[in-house]
Amino acid sequence: MLHRNRLIPKQNRVLLVRHGESIWNQDSKFTGWTNIPLTEKGKMEARRIAHTLAHSSLTPTVFFSSVLDRSVETATTIHRELRLATSIPIYTSWRLNERHYGTLEGVPRQYVRNLFGARFTHLIRCHYTMKPPILHDYHEANPYPVYRNCYFKSIQYGESKENVLERVLPYYQNDILYTLSENKMPLIVTHKHTVRVLMKHLLKMTDADFEKYELPSQKILAITLDDELEYESHTEMDYV
Repeated sequence: MLHRNRLIPKQNRVLLVRHGESIWNQDSKFTGWTNIPLTEKGKMEARRIAHTLAHSSLTPTVFFSSVLDRSVETATTIHRELRLATSIPIYTSWRLNERHYGTLEGVPRQYVRNLFGARFTHLIRCHYTMKPPILHDYHEANPYPVYRNCYFKSIQYGESKENVLERVLPYYQNDILYTLSENKMPLIVTHKHTVRVLMKHLLKMTDADFEKYELPSQKILAITLDDELEYESHTEMDYV
């Protein structure tokens, strides 16, 4: 059940938001695990998220972010704008990283559309089990570092959305939901496709429905869970 512009009780609430606009979002490039900074617009979006939370009397008491700079900067900005105590932590985990796009990272989406066609490019971005294709002929200097860890080697050519959910769920279920037992309100600052797969899980979408699911733009998702920590409803709050 979706509620718009109406607040819901604070009990068992999880706040979920995408980071502000990054340079490669602006340039319409596949980004993934490459560490791309926010644009000035992205920094402003982070401040607007904070102001919307304050206006709605929603004060996160624990933050979770991916390890990627654009997500961390967004979380840090929200924390600072809300003037929260330093005792309210920002935890980071690679499990909340964006989908890794392999050899597509840094490649303009239009280049991929020209190479594979619009329909295939749409499937690359939206299909649940499809992994990105491997490009051998695109060579352009990338000034930004790619985040790497022990998991990276196993997915160096890219993840499917199914892979993303498999790595996100343990962290969501064990670390994030645990904070609800401490009467905390977690704010998850993450990435477009990480949010999409979490919503697939929460809403119990079929793979076909997931392919058509568009993440609402520039909104904070306030998710209410029942006593069993199962999805009950959610509210979309504009921060434009």
